[in-house]
Amino acid sequence: MKFLIILLLLTTQVQAKLSIMHWTTPEGAKVLFAQTQGLPMLDIALNFDAASSKDGAKFGLATLTNSLLGTASKYHSQEQIIELFESVGAQFSTHSLKDMAIVSLRTLTRQDNLQVALSILTEVVTQPVFKHKYLNREKKQTLHSIKAIKQSPASIASLAFDKAVFAGHPYEHTKIGTEASLANISTLDLAQHYQTYYVAKNLTIALVGDISKTKAKQIARQISHGLNSGKKAQSNPSVERLKKSQNIHIEFPSKQTHLLIGQTGINRAHPDYYSLYLGNHIFGGSGLTSILSDEIREQKGLAYSVVSYFTKMKSNGFFLVKLQTKNNQVNQAQKIAIKTLKNFLNYPINNQQLQDGKANIIGGFTLETASNASILTYLSIIGFYDLSFDYLSGFTDKVKNISAKDIQMAFIRLIDMNKLIILSVGQVQQENHNEYK
Repeated sequence: MKFLIILLLLTTQVQAKLSIMHWTTPEGAKVLFAQTQGLPMLDIALNFDAASSKDGAKFGLATLTNSLLGTASKYHSQEQIIELFESVGAQFSTHSLKDMAIVSLRTLTRQDNLQVALSILTEVVTQPVFKHKYLNREKKQTLHSIKAIKQSPASIASLAFDKAVFAGHPYEHTKIGTEASLANISTLDLAQHYQTYYVAKNLTIALVGDISKTKAKQIARQISHGLNSGKKAQSNPSVERLKKSQNIHIEFPSKQTHLLIGQTGINRAHPDYYSLYLGNHIFGGSGLTSILSDEIREQKGLAYSVVSYFTKMKSNGFFLVKLQTKNNQVNQAQKIAIKTLKNFLNYPINNQQLQDGKANIIGGFTLETASNASILTYLSIIGFYDLSFDYLSGFTDKVKNISAKDIQMAFIRLIDMNKLIILSVGQVQQENHNEYK
């Protein structure tokens, strides 16, 4: 215990010293920079509001556009781009979510390496060429992924839950698209999506590494200068709260059933964010030590693992309890999970649970911000979701000040036990079918 206290004090002091510098480039890109020392490395994340919620009717368009960055540019082929990055030990990657399309680079800060890596990064982001052969290749790989999803009960359950909780919202559809939507996407569509959303005013640049602020400003300007200034993407509408409960069952030939119970959640600016964050950690987010795990796994042996979590989207995510159990135990597991959630709303947690939860989160959070990569993620989140620049330094203080009553009232305000989505994927016993129709 003494060692843990010392560790928490040290990591909290390290975190407190982390200064987030921020500015806007002349072209309109938002920049967040944290200077770290000790490793001659620089991590860069370019976060565009250009992900699948901007697909429109062409599901999968944003993901395809993002994945083709780096396949060809105005001056280099894919092979040459890969070779140039590898020649200086740089790592380039792209990733697309429902809110955020990301382009990442990790490079050495030695001038020769840095210059080459930044030059190629800037080129592939500001002067991409979308070629038919790479689009067709990506489509084929995506179609394989779609087929694999159809064979995975966990994936089927996840997509079905999204469809139910985000019904009618741009978050509803799968980010990789469908067989039908992919067939109608052309290189012209990719170019139009790029021209609309890959612009400076729609970009958040996060930089973490052993460079000066002057150098960081030069790098950010180099990247944003090559982009059109453009316009910031229009915000998606808020995800509306559910109007009624839903019981959904999808038959799947398996020995176990995936059970998902949840509803509309929150965004990162929600006034109860910290109370809900801590409360969920205690309820079902802390693994084997959670209340849910104790009730369903330890006491009843109904599941190997059970978790609950919030997805924090720009336009509200969802709250979800998720577990996997034997087909003939679904009803029992469902009843216990719902009863446990109801009790969590009706009765405040005890002081030991509160203190253990706080200690676990504070210790984990300080360790989470110990690497450049994790700091980069937080800078991206702070910038993209317009959070306070003292988010990192103030996080632990906000958690420390939460009471058991704060948690209970926050969950009461959010969770409506009469408007839950209960979704199962598996081979439910015949006598149980009526409960899932």
